[in-house]
Amino acid sequence: MLKRVDPLRKELKDLETKAEDTRQKGEEITKIIAELEASIAKYKEEYAMVISDASVIKNDLSTVEKKVSSSFVCVTLRRVSSLH
Repeated sequence: MLKRVDPLRKELKDLETKAEDTRQKGEEITKIIAELEASIAKYKEEYAMVISDASVIKNDLSTVEKKVSSSFVCVTLRRVSSLH
C-alpha cells in the first residue's frame, strides 16, 4: 500500500510546488499589468494636455495671422497714400 501512496505523495508535492510557482508568477504578472495600466493612464493625461496645448497654439497662430494680415493691409495703405 505504501508503494502506491509514496509516488502519489511525491506527485502531490510536485503539484503543490508548481501551483505555488504559478501563483507567484500570476502575482508578478498582475503587478506588471497594474504598472502598465498606470503608465497608460499617465500617457493619456499627457496626450490630452498636449492636444489641449496644440489647440491653444492653433488659436494663437490664427490670432497672430489675423493681426499680421491687418498690419500688412495698413502698411500697404500707408504706402499707397504716401505715393499720392
